[in-house]
Amino acid sequence: MRPTAVERPVHGGARPDQLQAGVIDFSASINPYAPPPGLRRALAAADLRSYPDPFAGSLATQLASTHNLRPGHLLVGNGASELIFLIARALLGPGSRTVVVGPAFGEYAYASALTGAEVVTYLAPEPAGFVPELAELTRLLNRTRPALVWAANPANPTGIYLPEGPFKATLDAFEGVLVIDEAFRSFVSGPWPSEALLNTGRVILLRSLTKDFGLAGLRLGYLLGPPEIVDRVRAHQPPWSVNALAQAAGEFILTRTDFIDACRSRLTRRRQELRRALERLGLRVSDSAANFLLVRTGAATACTEFLLERHGILVRDCTSFGLPDYIRVAVRRRPENRRLVAALTDWVRSRAPHP
Repeated sequence: MRPTAVERPVHGGARPDQLQAGVIDFSASINPYAPPPGLRRALAAADLRSYPDPFAGSLATQLASTHNLRPGHLLVGNGASELIFLIARALLGPGSRTVVVGPAFGEYAYASALTGAEVVTYLAPEPAGFVPELAELTRLLNRTRPALVWAANPANPTGIYLPEGPFKATLDAFEGVLVIDEAFRSFVSGPWPSEALLNTGRVILLRSLTKDFGLAGLRLGYLLGPPEIVDRVRAHQPPWSVNALAQAAGEFILTRTDFIDACRSRLTRRRQELRRALERLGLRVSDSAANFLLVRTGAATACTEFLLERHGILVRDCTSFGLPDYIRVAVRRRPENRRLVAALTDWVRSRAPHP
């Protein structure tokens, strides 16, 4: 158990000048086959002269319908990251405590610490493939009694996808609210129906619409939860948080579920190919169900610099996740994945002892 300092998290994503110079960005896990055809026409038709719907009502209603829920169970946000901060403000404060199940996205701890809450991090053990050890986690929750627990499924940066059982066990171990970030759920083959956990009255589900449909520049996400909790979170959201372009994009992509289904199938094949190729280099690779892989390369910072400087490839240095020997790489199209494998082959050879 350790408190977390209030420090700005590090994120992936190439700078504009790097992209203009031809750098291939493996640090941000965005669907390489997105956006779907027709999106630009939908954006061009958006009304930019008027204020957007402050509640994103049409989009919220459509999203709620896809989950067989009422709109009161849902809140649309300016990306899942905004919703993380709203949840923290609504449910935490000085004197409260929160637990982050890690390794994890840095904004959970950062947003929580800004409220004055005590942040405790549980790190899933590396020898177990970063799968949380439930008995250990349960003891921690019994001891700390947090108001809020943050977890991701699939986890980031490991890509580990857990069944329903561990989340039910987590709920049994404390009395607060469990936030499950499902930002990468769209890339999972055959996910279980997590909406059933909403019946507990203590679960918030976070969803992203940017990674799977290639809308990172627009920012769009939503949460599902009990109406009373959703109302508390909504009270902290600034007016017109979700702009007209994002709302138009959201309404359009909800008619394109066949697109993401086709992309998932292709990305699953690309992920399996990339994982096998990296393992043939002798690298340890996570059992990821998402559109990225956690790769043990040793000396992650040096590896990141090597790949960028010698091969024009940007990967995510996972030192900031507390994993200084690991990098995270997005699954991209086959030719780009082959370039990554060639670059990591060069890295492995550079590390081999010379005769």
